[in-house]
Amino acid sequence: MGQSAGFRLRIEPLKAAHVTSYPQGGEHQAALPPSTLQTLLVQNWVSGLGGLIRSPLTTRTLRVLTLLETASSQQDQLLALALLRPGNRRSTCWQLDLLQVRNPERFSRSQALQLLIQGAMKDPVAQSPSWLVRCDPLDRITLDVLRESGFQPLLQRRIWRAPETSSAPSEQPSLACPEGIQWMPVSRSNVKPLLSLEQSSISPQHRQIIDRQWIDLLDRRQGSLVLMAGVDREPVAIAGLLNRPWGLDASRYEFVRGPAWDARISAAFSAILQRWGMRGRPLELLVNEDDHSMQGELERLGWTSGGSELLLGRSLWRRVSQREPAGLRSLETMLGHLQPQHPPLPTPTLAPRR
Repeated sequence: MGQSAGFRLRIEPLKAAHVTSYPQGGEHQAALPPSTLQTLLVQNWVSGLGGLIRSPLTTRTLRVLTLLETASSQQDQLLALALLRPGNRRSTCWQLDLLQVRNPERFSRSQALQLLIQGAMKDPVAQSPSWLVRCDPLDRITLDVLRESGFQPLLQRRIWRAPETSSAPSEQPSLACPEGIQWMPVSRSNVKPLLSLEQSSISPQHRQIIDRQWIDLLDRRQGSLVLMAGVDREPVAIAGLLNRPWGLDASRYEFVRGPAWDARISAAFSAILQRWGMRGRPLELLVNEDDHSMQGELERLGWTSGGSELLLGRSLWRRVSQREPAGLRSLETMLGHLQPQHPPLPTPTLAPRR
């Protein structure tokens, strides 16, 4: 808790009082309508049950913390929100998203961010050894605070936004996937090849932090797609579009593929974009910064680049249990049997006898 001349910073879970007292408008305020705050409030109440009832519902919902600047002479000011979302079913990795509402009056932005990050990682509901957080690589203040808090860069992705849909989508030519490949919803039959594809596209450190299993991709399968080849024979995953909910953003999908570029991706991607465009979805696509082949494909299709985001991770080694394995004894115990039962005899000397 920070203090300065009667002012202080305080962190607490999102409450109904924060929703009712939240002022609309303002120069530094984010666009958070009351309906959004009310939805976050309900999700935060459900997540609070996670400390009492461990169930799939309480371990997969959103946790919301608030950073408040308080003073005895005025009303509490909501500075920022921290959105915490479990990254897997076992809750061994949590995703942290920081939403700044306004700048503090008596504190620096670095002080406020540092306190909010520390409070999030000490939250009794999360209690996670590993964390993921995203950051604008040009936001030096946030990036410096994250590095000081132990976060390391894992992956930089470019954000691409879909072109505006045509007023007459029915006049567009019909695009189909090449023969032998097909976009399929994620299911039990193809989730394991998709997991292998995702793991091949990230570093070992990244894989260790997210600690993801196939059941975790299945839990988040809504809207996700996998491009499969050899459906009639031995199926192989070529590419994937993974639904990546984070913060309060619109629909965001991450494009993953294997190390080698497959030319069939171009036609298959054009087909799925037409399907999305006819549904009128506002889409954002995350593509690895080093994937120049996909970047060029998106430029050709009329997508626009909206900057980059840096993904950082932090992991704490679990303490090794102090219990000794069965059948093994400590070194002190074994050496105890070698201790003499009587006082030691004097050491003989080589001096001549008299």
